Amino acid sequence: MFLRLVTHAIRDEEAVTMAKTYEQSILSAFRTTQGCVFASLLQNIDNAAECISLTIWRSQKEAFEYEESGLFLHLVDSLRPYFIESDEYTLHLSDDLSLEYTPIQAEPTVSGFNDSITGSSAINSLKAKPFAVQILTLTVQEDQIQTFETLFTSAIHPKYKAYKGYIDLILLRRDREYHIVSFWDETVDLRSPSDAHSVSQFIESIYKTLPTFIQWRVSHRSAARISASSEDVKATVYRCLTAEWFPH
Repeated sequence: MFLRLVTHAIRDEEAVTMAKTYEQSILSAFRTTQGCVFASLLQNIDNAAECISLTIWRSQKEAFEYEESGLFLHLVDSLRPYFIESDEYTLHLSDDLSLEYTPIQAEPTVSGFNDSITGSSAINSLKAKPFAVQILTLTVQEDQIQTFETLFTSAIHPKYKAYKGYIDLILLRRDREYHIVSFWDETVDLRSPSDAHSVSQFIESIYKTLPTFIQWRVSHRSAARISASSEDVKATVYRCLTAEWFPH
């Protein structure tokens, strides 16, 4: 399985309209795109200007062929009217030799994960349910990778499964970085400080596998004033604007 995350910076007031375009253009195209089994448009509930197109593919090869075919760029162009402009400008000479500044439109960023450690075909149940997604990102020590995965399988994943509103989960790894992508009924409060999706409880479960600096930050609460590290544990919650499962 191969998972792609395409992050868009949009004008948040147009999210609903963008979702309709996503249905008409993106989902319509994926119904006949070889290898794509699931696609969804997600919106960050704390930063409405961030949307993610999350797609699941049977293989990295098929996802790569989709990009190389030119279809990806064509579909990005269909959403481009909703993108915000970046803070950067290009400088060029006009026909009358005067200087002109042109804002550069923000481009989506693409991340791909090929080595899913756990994932279930049961994710197709999403086709019948409104849902929310929590993406929890963390980095573990190089020599703690096996320990973390054992902990996840034996202790952490079962807690997710037991919690009311849980639908499915995918654990992805790239080098030392993990993404836990969990799907929930939209009525679940994923920012609740308790139960399976609690970030604080999760950190306690895997504390010894985290990088030394992050362990220090966790054990010294005053360290919260220190600037964030790229290895911090991050949890972001998204609501689904639209989604579809493709049976091919």
